[in-house]
Amino acid sequence: MMSTVGDYKTAKVREIIEDTISQLCAVGLTSDGAAALMVIQGMIRIEDPQRRKDMAAFAAETAADTID
Repeated sequence: MMSTVGDYKTAKVREIIEDTISQLCAVGLTSDGAAALMVIQGMIRIEDPQRRKDMAAFAAETAADTID
């Protein structure tokens, strides 16, 4: 059982993301391709320029991380 509203929301968001990736794979994308498409589409939809810049910096930092 989820202990907090935050835990519930986190689990629900993960469920939505996994479902979306599955649906994109069902139309022919690879798992990586589906995730990449979600990143790009998400970036396009961030209206606040500073927020978009912050998210781009986070993505670049994450991509540079050599420890998986």
